[in-house]
Amino acid sequence: MSRLSEIYEGWKNYTFPNPKVEAEAKRRMEICIKCKDLTRHNYCRICGCYMPAKVRSPKSHCRIKKW
Repeated sequence: MSRLSEIYEGWKNYTFPNPKVEAEAKRRMEICIKCKDLTRHNYCRICGCYMPAKVRSPKSHCRIKKW
C-alpha cells in the first residue's frame, strides 16, 4: 500500500468511523497522547501527520515503533 493510500484510508475512517478500526485507533492514540513528540494540536513532530487520522489507517505505523 502506498503512503498516499494509507493517508486516504486514515482520513476516510476518521470522517466515516468504522467500528472495526475504532478499537485499534483508540489503543494507538492512547500511546500517542503519552508521547513527547505529539503536539497540542495532535500532530506528530517526527512524521508530521495528524494523528487522529493516521491512527485510523490500519496499514500505517509509528516511525519510532511505538505501535
